[in-house]
Amino acid sequence: MVRLCHQLALECEELPRPFHRQVLVPGGHRVSLPYEFLVPCLCVEASYPHHDSPRSKHCPFRDQPATCECPWGGELGPGGPPGCPHTPLTCCPADGPELWSSVRFHDYSASSKDQMAMVLSASCPLHPRATLCWREAADETAPCHDIPNSTASEEEQAYTLDKVDVHPQLCFRFSYGNSSHVECPHHQETAWNVSMSTWGLQLRLRLTSSIPAAFSATLCQRRGRQCEPEAPLYTVTQLEGSAPGELALLLPVQVLGSCVLVWRSDVRFARKQLLCPDSEWGS
Repeated sequence: MVRLCHQLALECEELPRPFHRQVLVPGGHRVSLPYEFLVPCLCVEASYPHHDSPRSKHCPFRDQPATCECPWGGELGPGGPPGCPHTPLTCCPADGPELWSSVRFHDYSASSKDQMAMVLSASCPLHPRATLCWREAADETAPCHDIPNSTASEEEQAYTLDKVDVHPQLCFRFSYGNSSHVECPHHQETAWNVSMSTWGLQLRLRLTSSIPAAFSATLCQRRGRQCEPEAPLYTVTQLEGSAPGELALLLPVQVLGSCVLVWRSDVRFARKQLLCPDSEWGS
């Protein structure tokens, strides 16, 4: 008898239906077995058909380097490239995009706690590394730039990182083996917003916040695709216990074409929002 199973801490658990299957294989014959996701804990278990027969198990995808492209879902069997109609046991990596399709991400991030928090549930007991990255745009295909020294703590596949200005584009990058996956907070609401208007040679920032927070702003000058900040730094605070409301900052404009960078300054990890009065640079 031959079957596929997921190797957990103590047992090799059967695959969920309709992929759970045990096949009687006559001696010298081959068999192809269906699977849903090619994951590191996917194993092949063989035994004789009689009761209490010893079982032999082989887990070929642990620490398996990438050697070919494989289909999502399919069969394990004696074939192989080109086309991988039946994926040979040594053909495919189990740490590619298909791995992340097998994982469900539960988001518990909360602006009120200044905390990013996600819990993973998967068929394999994975323990990937999670760090912060800033996604350029809301589009899932947009680049996500890594933020240094932002590794989340992990306990039983629950990942948390404190002192974070929670935002839909401030995301976790999960890394495992040779691959990674970016998962952003599932809620699109933000705890604060800012708008800008011009008053003569002054820029007026209007901040609205639903939580107590401190905000900083500075003028910056465009240099290509960068905006270089300039002194001084302006700060305003919404105190603990005060009702949610509006805050205002007035910044003198010394150079025409100046932009403004605005961010939360009471947390460790925060997005910097760029506002420009005369261009499409604002984001």
